[in-house]
Amino acid sequence: MDIKSAEKFMEKLVKAGMEYGFEECEASFASESSMSIDILRGEVSSYENSATSTLSFRGLKNGQMGYCSTNILEDSSIDFLLRSAMENCNVLNDEDPQFIYCDENNKDLYFSQVTDAYSKNTYKSFSELGLKIEKAILELDPRIDAVDYLTISCSTGPYLIINSKGLHSYRDTDGISLMAAARATDDDGSVKSGGHYWIGKDIDDFDLDKFLARFKENIIGKMGARSCKSGNYKAVLKSEAFQQFFMVFFGNFLATTMQRGLSLLDGKEGETIASSVFTVKEEPMYDAALTKIPFDDEGVLTTAKAIIDKGVFATALYDLKSAYKAGKTSTGNGFRGGSAVSEMPTNLIVEPGEKSFEVLLEEAGEGIILTDLSGLHAGVNPISGDFSLLCEGYLIENGRKGRPVEQITVAGNFYEVIKKIISVGNDIINLPSGEGEFFTPSVLVSSLAISGDESIEEK
Repeated sequence: MDIKSAEKFMEKLVKAGMEYGFEECEASFASESSMSIDILRGEVSSYENSATSTLSFRGLKNGQMGYCSTNILEDSSIDFLLRSAMENCNVLNDEDPQFIYCDENNKDLYFSQVTDAYSKNTYKSFSELGLKIEKAILELDPRIDAVDYLTISCSTGPYLIINSKGLHSYRDTDGISLMAAARATDDDGSVKSGGHYWIGKDIDDFDLDKFLARFKENIIGKMGARSCKSGNYKAVLKSEAFQQFFMVFFGNFLATTMQRGLSLLDGKEGETIASSVFTVKEEPMYDAALTKIPFDDEGVLTTAKAIIDKGVFATALYDLKSAYKAGKTSTGNGFRGGSAVSEMPTNLIVEPGEKSFEVLLEEAGEGIILTDLSGLHAGVNPISGDFSLLCEGYLIENGRKGRPVEQITVAGNFYEVIKKIISVGNDIINLPSGEGEFFTPSVLVSSLAISGDESIEEK
């Protein structure tokens, strides 16, 4: 269904909802068109071109919010949606206030960021590029045995909300992602794997040479890797590794998590929780972001803010419900996962420093670089902040990147690690995260506990 037809249906649904007996109600519509191809052994191994759409309804009755969703936008669905949502209200017993919102000064919200470049995303362009990339990866080094995974995908779609208070919000976006992974055989017969990714909005912006250079580093750079001695090391968490590490604990910065007693940050807004060199901001309209988000799914305008400001926990992220419980105003972070609303970040930025990655290594002198972390769920306690993770990387020797290391474990506590950050680099990267992206450079930590192999003898 096109957006205009969906809009008419939603207006009819909201009107019917009020007549049905809801005190307030809201309809949301999300549609996505996507295409993807997979390349394997010199062929397009799979191709998918799909379109999906979902309409969600929620209604407030006697303090309870009932929900229902459908992908059938026909008049016959209206009764099903209203009846199901009302049945939800009759059986729920949520003591927290529920909200359907509209700012009288911002009833009509509109933001489109679909680009003309999206029309370049065709089966022909993706398949030709994919086959070219696979061939180029295999030619990087004779030790590369196969490209096991190579996919190029794109998606675009609108998101529309209409409610009984007068809110009419529309936003859309588009984007492309490319991911590839390969395996190679080391001289001792061991198998190494590695890969790289790219995200963007215009396929012509993809830089093959830059991609291949990073890809080669991520797989051939592991050749000759072995463990290292156990000990406390100065550690540089490379950009991608720090993104993985920080985001697995980010739920602690959400107000609902704090209010449920599942975050040690509860009650600590305004207190120092991290190093003074460490600042994390949320900038929904960040210039470098592929996706900009001017308002959330509750119709609240988003704002730029510091979450951690020079080590001080400046603010949690709030939606309308958690803000009401805390006696605060929403920070514009209420987003839907299905029908229900919860806090999600938009574009997060670790404020970069002035030092290059190489300068961070010089500052460390001797230590370890962590490039890959695994076990980010099984090896993590998100409440206490404790972690024990398998990792890979390189030694830092005489202020430079040394030999590769593997079969090591890093352990510690999240809250202690962010206090031990002594320098932040300027080698910023961006990865999809939350409703937007996470921009982060590498960071130097004064000490991390590494478990390795005591029998290792360094040359």
